[in-house]
Amino acid sequence: MLRTIGIVAALQLLAWAPAWACTSQVGTVIFQDTFADDSGGWDETPPQLVVKPPILAIALDAQVGGISAQNLTFNTTDGDFCMDFVLPPAISPNNQMYAGIEFWATDYSNAMLALVASNGTIMLQKEAGGNWTTVFNVPNVQGFNSAANAVNSLRVTAVNGTITVFINGTTVKTVRAQEPTNPHLNFGLYGEDDTSVANAPVIQIKGYSVTTGK
Repeated sequence: MLRTIGIVAALQLLAWAPAWACTSQVGTVIFQDTFADDSGGWDETPPQLVVKPPILAIALDAQVGGISAQNLTFNTTDGDFCMDFVLPPAISPNNQMYAGIEFWATDYSNAMLALVASNGTIMLQKEAGGNWTTVFNVPNVQGFNSAANAVNSLRVTAVNGTITVFINGTTVKTVRAQEPTNPHLNFGLYGEDDTSVANAPVIQIKGYSVTTGK
């Protein structure tokens, strides 16, 4: 009887646990959010970026073609960052949509950004003083799921001066980078389209997880 009770309890715990797609994350958990409520500490910007349980919704419009939110209550420098998201198809062949992870951020003008486009292109970008530089740009990445309403998982490890970007468990590229010395940098998320339009399809962020990465 006790054994049966133990099995039932274990199954209940599995049912309650968040279904993270990034099962390969390394280290101790720093932060996790499945957007069941708005207690995660995100810097929301309604109506374009707001927690609407069970997602964080990015709804771009004619005035806002790109927006980010950093977390206001958790920080790290080294880390293993993962985001589960639904990225709509391109609005048109020349107007792709994007979802991304920000990390190593001192503020909204200085950060690193791993970015996925709806056509399967994956980029790593560096922002310094509000100016962007592309570190790498890899088109037609294998492993990206472009099907309608598909949940993709973007993962970035930034540990000991090495950054690796993954999509759905597939390694995209690894680069060496100068690691900031600040031990309390911000992390966040990002959404964009190439050309601002009214009522762009909603980018759905379904889960966000950060571990120590080591």
